[in-house]
Amino acid sequence: MATVAALAAACLTACAAEPADDRCAAARAHLSECFGAAPADATCDPAAADAILATSCAALVEPGKEDRASPALCRLGVLSRCPVPACAVAAPPATACADYIDREDCAQCDYYLCRDAAAANGCGATGYYQGFGYEYCERYLEVTTPRLSPAGQRFAHDVRRCLMQAMEDTIPVDAACPDVKTAAYASHPDCYLASGFCALPWSDWLAIAATIRPADSSLREMLGTALRCR
Repeated sequence: MATVAALAAACLTACAAEPADDRCAAARAHLSECFGAAPADATCDPAAADAILATSCAALVEPGKEDRASPALCRLGVLSRCPVPACAVAAPPATACADYIDREDCAQCDYYLCRDAAAANGCGATGYYQGFGYEYCERYLEVTTPRLSPAGQRFAHDVRRCLMQAMEDTIPVDAACPDVKTAAYASHPDCYLASGFCALPWSDWLAIAATIRPADSSLREMLGTALRCR
């Protein structure tokens, strides 16, 4: 079944303004091939385009090469490679993890760290709480949301809260790490749809897809909920 990432690649020409410089157009096509999604922005830095064109897909996604390629990738709109600003909000510790859900600042993402700390045996840096929930919460909040339309920004706000509330309501704090991941993933499609994903413009879909790391194919597949839109 096709995914939003595949749709984004298919509409590279139709849905986004093509850069005037041929190098930029070629770089966008190369990134679409490598990452399964077009860059989120039609603007382009020709120097960055040259750097991308000189780098194979394998080198772009290979661990250990990210630091060298990331600045050029970010400038071309691959939001998964943009640096995430550190949260400057010094929020007092919450008495319960659920207290973070209603926050309206970057400290809201600490919900996932709180859940991990509350578990009898935390899932650690590679578990869902830290390695997925917290990382994507911060990236979508700090990197992606400012690039979205007003409707996209409302969606990002609502879906972030929906995913946290679904976790709070359905996943026991003592759940095993694999069970946390399975249950949390299962909540994504309904939260996307309930938060207005289907009504977003193509530019927002592109930005959302461009935020996903190449290795996270499961999240790309979850974005296939777009195919359920009417």
